[in-house]
Order: sequence, then structure tokens, then C-alpha cells
Amino acid sequence: MTQDIKRALEESGAPAREFWENDLEMALEHVLVRSSQDGFIDEWIGRRTGRQISVLCENIGVDGTGSVRRKKDALRSFGNSALIPYLLVDQFAKYKSKVATVDFATGVLTEEVLEICRINEEDFDKTALLFSIYHRQSSYLRLVFHLDKIHKTGFARMILKGKARRPKETFQEFLKPKTVKSILASFDKAKGDGRISEFKDVVVYDNHYLVFIRRAERPDLILRASGVVHGYRPEWIILDFADGAKRVNISSVSVSVPLEIANRLASGYFGKSCEYENESQVTYAKQLERFIGKIKDGETAELPLVEVVVSNSPLDGSPKMKITDPDSNPIGNAIRHFEKAVGGILSDIENIESIKVHYKKKRISLIFEKVEDANGEYVVRYSDHRLNALERRPFEDYLRKIHGIPVLSTEKRFKR
Repeated sequence: MTQDIKRALEESGAPAREFWENDLEMALEHVLVRSSQDGFIDEWIGRRTGRQISVLCENIGVDGTGSVRRKKDALRSFGNSALIPYLLVDQFAKYKSKVATVDFATGVLTEEVLEICRINEEDFDKTALLFSIYHRQSSYLRLVFHLDKIHKTGFARMILKGKARRPKETFQEFLKPKTVKSILASFDKAKGDGRISEFKDVVVYDNHYLVFIRRAERPDLILRASGVVHGYRPEWIILDFADGAKRVNISSVSVSVPLEIANRLASGYFGKSCEYENESQVTYAKQLERFIGKIKDGETAELPLVEVVVSNSPLDGSPKMKITDPDSNPIGNAIRHFEKAVGGILSDIENIESIKVHYKKKRISLIFEKVEDANGEYVVRYSDHRLNALERRPFEDYLRKIHGIPVLSTEKRFKR
């Protein structure tokens, strides 16, 4: 089967198996076995949208004039081999963020190609875009694969402890693959757990430098026809450096390992021992009281209040209580009715465990984290993973500029 897959990829002109299975983490065997079955490619062509068909004709060199049906017939008569790479790209497209795809595509594709893939003024055919991205440069799929992750995960916001003088070398110049790989190898040796931190890429995004690292996280297994295969579950660590490495946002499953790696990279860059700590920005109780009063009374149409959880309700026994609307309708009237009938629930910020607001058709949690040994001081954190990377900054800017409330991710990282 290995030789069959190799031959199929070579004949189609697609990248080698390593690219699809290792870089893009796609299983090839099942897809390619199905593609060899009689009628499968014909059916696959039949399921393509008109935009996808137009892109395929353009990329492969098939006459793209006439109706969509005529174009599909032309593709069917062209031969299966040329379509194999696009069959794989179609598989790759599954579960990939449209936001990440469109964001990347608009930077590398021509206006003419973008128009072919456009559904309307605000939307695109994601798979058609990926067909075009692949045709432009197959290695671009690796970048889409990486950028997809930043739109689906929350990031712990961290800042450098103390002061560090910036070297003459820029952080971008420091982040050479050879340098990063050397620091990761040193970390793995010191860690001594037998796991490898694999450097995958450095991507510049919105003036940030994102370092992508894949590492074995915990023992796991997969079930194959030949039996169980033991190994490790992969963890993707994303280190999002900004402000000349004075700040880093961390996305990961594990808590301590990513922070230790970030500390080592910063230490290597600044030439001294460096550590990051969780960022903390204070909001005062009076500010939060005003904010909650406004969203409860419906004064902020942009952020309707849709859920409140209080840890010490006025009911007998002071149980935890949640008032929520699953359809994300505002609950201000319900809260006022409850407070009139039973007692206040929003007057004491310390008793509010969390609230949810509705933003960009998503329910966003806000948590008021009390600052230790401080009176009436809180850090407001939110579920940033619910928003994609393009939505987070406008949300944070709105709360800071309109309500004077700085918000940080609920994600945190600690050394062990």
C-alpha cells in the first residue's frame, strides 16, 4: 500500500506523503483507496460547486467555457490523476476555519481569482479558495494549517518580568530555525522525559511572531486493522511574541512546558535569564457595577446580557444560581423581576461568578477575578477562544474604550 500511495502521488504531481501526513496531519490511505474505486471521482466531481469547478478547470487546463454541467463532463474526460491533489485538498478543507482561509487567501491570490471564489460581497467558497491556494503554491497549505489554529484557541496573555534591554538583533532575526531548534533540543535534554519538541514554523501575523511547535503531550493509542498502535497524543504549542518579545501569548494544552520554552527563547534573545508572568490589569468594583447596570438595562445594544451566575443568591440557603436564555435573548427584564420579587443579585460584584454577553452571534463569558489582598479590585477575563483572531481585538477595544474595562483571556500558564 505504501508503494501504491507513493505512485499515486508521483503520477498526479502532488507533494510527497510526508507533506500530507506529517505537515498537514492528514491520513492518505483511506482517501486514496476510495479514489481508486470505480465511479468515485465522477461522483466527487458531481458534488463540486460551480465555483470549485471553475477553479479546477482553470488550474488543470480544461476548457472552462459553457455551463457547469459541460465543465464537469470536461473534467471527467480529462483523467483522474490530475484531480488527485484536489481530492486531497478537499479532504484538508474539512474543519478548517473559513476565516483563516479567507484571511490568507486575500493576501496571496489575485483579485480575479478571488472573484471566481466569491459567493457574495461578504462570503467565499472555502474549498475553491483552497484549490486556488494549492495551485499557487502547495506549501501554502502548511501556513493555512498553522493559521487555522490561532482562530480556534484561547491564548494566555503574558508579560516579561522585570526589565530587559533589547539587543541590536531584532527578534525576527533571532528566530532563525537553527536557533529555535537548538533551544528546543536543549530544553528537551533538560526536561529528560524522552519527548521531542519539534519546531514547525515561524509565521509573521499582524506584526506578531508566532512560533509553532509540536510536542508529544501524553500517551495515547490508535486502532488500526492490524491492531493497536501505541504512541503519544500530539500537542500544538503556539507562542505568539509581540513588542520585541516583551510579551507572549501562549496557546497549548499543557500548562508549564510552553511557558518554560517561551522563557528559554526570551533568555536566548535578551542574553539573560528571563521569565514571563500572567498579565494582570485592574478594574475597580465601581466600574464593573456601572457596566453591569448598563448591560442589564439594555443601554449597550452591542453586548446584550444573556446569562448571570451568582455564587451567593438571596434564596434560602444562599445557593448558586444561574439565570440564562439559551436563545441569547436579553435577560435584563428577568433579572429586574427577580430582584423585585426576591432580592438583589448584581449589587455585590464579589458574588457574581460570571456573566455572558452576546457578541458576533456568540456567547462570551466574562469572569471577575478578585485581586488578592486588594479591596474592590478585579481582573476581568473572557473566553477568547469563542471568538476568532479577527474578532478578539475589536471586542477588547470596545470594552476598554467604551466602558474603561481592560479584558484578558481566561487562559493562564504557570511553571511547576
